[in-house]
Amino acid sequence: MGLKSLSISEKEKFNRESNIIRYCLAVLACLVYAYFFGGFFPFMLLYLSIALPVISLLHLVVIYVQLKVSQQLNGRIFVKGSCAQYKLHLENASIFYIPYITVNMYIEGQVLCKKMKSMRLSLPPFSKRDFDYDMPLYYRGLYDIGVSSIELSDLLGLFTFTIYPIDKKSILVRPRIVEIHSLGDPISRITEGSRTREHIETGNDELVNIRDYAYGDSYRKIHWKVSSKLNKYMVKETRNEQDNDSMFILDLHKHDLLDEPSLLREDCLIEELVSNINHHLNRNMSLKLCFFKGEPQTIRASSPLDFKNVYNILSEVKFNQDHDFIRTLDYFIENEQYGNLLFVFTVKLNAEVVEKLLKLKNRGFDIQLYFVQFEGIDFDEPKWRDISDVLARSDIDAYRLVPSIISADNYETEEKNNISAEGANVLEA
Repeated sequence: MGLKSLSISEKEKFNRESNIIRYCLAVLACLVYAYFFGGFFPFMLLYLSIALPVISLLHLVVIYVQLKVSQQLNGRIFVKGSCAQYKLHLENASIFYIPYITVNMYIEGQVLCKKMKSMRLSLPPFSKRDFDYDMPLYYRGLYDIGVSSIELSDLLGLFTFTIYPIDKKSILVRPRIVEIHSLGDPISRITEGSRTREHIETGNDELVNIRDYAYGDSYRKIHWKVSSKLNKYMVKETRNEQDNDSMFILDLHKHDLLDEPSLLREDCLIEELVSNINHHLNRNMSLKLCFFKGEPQTIRASSPLDFKNVYNILSEVKFNQDHDFIRTLDYFIENEQYGNLLFVFTVKLNAEVVEKLLKLKNRGFDIQLYFVQFEGIDFDEPKWRDISDVLARSDIDAYRLVPSIISADNYETEEKNNISAEGANVLEA
């Protein structure tokens, strides 16, 4: 492997090891010279070579104390498609020259901004350097950005001090909320108005259960009298409240390779999920968001007031799980399911998931499927046409999401292919 192909940290380590070897050889040469020739000049070279590391280390201590580092960010929470601005300020307040400064940047920040790379530089006495970065935010998620560490090397390149910034910078990029319209989904066939009326007329008055508060429950459902007696939060459940819940199951299985196309596919899926949940809650249709994140997670929402909590969770969620999605479906169907409305969101669809959904359909579920790609099959292959025909004949509404890159100045909507309809009708998401 050539030196050019190494990262900056690897190059620094290689150079430091080389400098130590060179210094040891120089001291050995001075020692041999003084031993065989003696005299003032040979011994002066020997003592000077021994003293140089001490002097170099003292110089490193001074510049370590005198180097000033500051970071500025124009905000912490953004919406996908906006632009963040980051500024790095370095100042040498000493009278000494700083020859070797290595600035290491977070990898996540480099994904957001290609120009935000780790770098090596030097600073003359009483000098300043400013670095400004504009970061168009194309991907949803929580990112650490800016400086992860700064390494200072001494004059001889033998020692290294590392500075870790006190004010660690991170940004949260939330997904866009795209307004969706009726797509002929199972809920429209049930009739939103009658379902909402049933929930309002009978669901909120008849108490059927009191349970412990769970993460995601609305504070409006807390039974305050029982909570005060038991000294813990207890939540009311009413008749038809659970029966009316639509279930949104999200697949958070990690990708084989985390790159920009993978992030784009994740964002496309999350934005569709957020828009669907917002669509439901604006019509007072209760739902449960279910996913596996270390353990099964269920967040319940029943009104537009609950949307913010769900939105915040989906803004930060990461696709990093190894848990099998079939097992995830089985768990939530058996433990959290009370109605027959099932919404499945996955980046990568495969034959096993399709087979599982067909079985669930035969059990009486109304299923709506959202996905981005099919594992191992291109959409122009005859095999995919056969799969889409099976889904259509089984009355499973399946929508293929087609990601598209957005810019900070101009939004582009993702396309959604309804493969359950006749042909391949392209609908705007």
